[in-house]
Amino acid sequence: MSWADVTPADARHIVQRMGETGQPPERHALAVNVGTDAYLEVLRHEYLEPIREHGRNSSFKLVQAPFGGGKTQFLHCLREVAWDMGFVTALVGISPKECPFDDAEKIYAEVARQIERPPSDPEEQPEPGLEIVLRQIALERLDQYGEATVKEWLREELARAPIESRDFRRAVVLYMEAILAKDYDREELLGAYLRGDPVANQDVAPLRIRELLDGSNAFRFLRSLVQVLRVLDQPGLVLLFDEMDRVMSLPVRRKRAIGDNLRQMIDHCGQSTLPALLWVYAVPPEFMTNVVPEYPALEQRLKGAARFSDISPLQPIIDLDRLPMSPTRLFEKIGLRLMEIYELGFDTQFDRELQGANIHALAEELGENQLESGTRRTFVKCLVHLLGEQHRGQERGLTQDEIRQLASRTDDAVPTMIDEEDIF
Repeated sequence: MSWADVTPADARHIVQRMGETGQPPERHALAVNVGTDAYLEVLRHEYLEPIREHGRNSSFKLVQAPFGGGKTQFLHCLREVAWDMGFVTALVGISPKECPFDDAEKIYAEVARQIERPPSDPEEQPEPGLEIVLRQIALERLDQYGEATVKEWLREELARAPIESRDFRRAVVLYMEAILAKDYDREELLGAYLRGDPVANQDVAPLRIRELLDGSNAFRFLRSLVQVLRVLDQPGLVLLFDEMDRVMSLPVRRKRAIGDNLRQMIDHCGQSTLPALLWVYAVPPEFMTNVVPEYPALEQRLKGAARFSDISPLQPIIDLDRLPMSPTRLFEKIGLRLMEIYELGFDTQFDRELQGANIHALAEELGENQLESGTRRTFVKCLVHLLGEQHRGQERGLTQDEIRQLASRTDDAVPTMIDEEDIF
């Protein structure tokens, strides 16, 4: 999903969303991305391309940035990079109540619900879910090879593939067979099982499935999911976890459980148990000081002396708070990009020199004088407001006082909410 894929309707939606909330779009994230292109290119070249080519080389990366520092935007961009290469992805929001990382069962279930293949049409609505992915693959094979060949492949190859959980493997085989047979009742039951929904033992026992999802086997189910996708000839899986800031308030016991689960997943990366996987976990900087030290084994795995870059791509931590440009320059580049998107969405053409000067002045005001958390969000809201006034009125250069008033008025208009998505 590149800039070329953005339609005027897309551009208008992007401008409206970012002007109202300061939040980045969930789709077409790369079109508004500034500052992290080098990191994305390293991940593409050093990780995604080898995974797709060889079917192994799984890896883990920890992305850190303060609130408003771009974690969510970075994950959205990485998802689009992965989609362009054919990868299956799952973007999961981690929160202490709804989906905590110390609850393996909820983690598996949320991954199974959010997993999706690359959209064939950038304008189509997302259709996530493990059962949806398996149905798409089954129907594609049916169209390509015919029913008899697909049934034989399911019985002779997939049913014997090296999957850690035999019951999980059997459920996948039976689910795809149910799709071919149009057995909707069995399809619904097995889809719920694979999705992590509660199912009764007496319902699946006649199918010779005895292992039900719980906290003790959830990560085995997750590993089996990754293994199944590789057997189904998918290029790989990109798991994107977005940790909410409130995890810092968890008690020590739960922090240690999070650390233990992270350590287990990191240790499996690079092994045959997690083939063709890039796993990225995004956290605020406090995670490294408040959570990681509670689990020394995890701290040892995340320590690294160098910064992640094309020179040192093996470093486990990607720090978005240390981009190779000043805040003012970053804001200015964001502003110029948003101006282009505004022009596309509202079918207008600005005086580039005049508006470039306005953008530069606003970038200086916020980049040099307001460096607190959430400033990027404030800049985006200010800029969209500025462009709207310039579009609907007569274009003119703003004075420094007007720039200060705009920054102050927009910054005070909407308070920062802890659960809102990061910007850039």
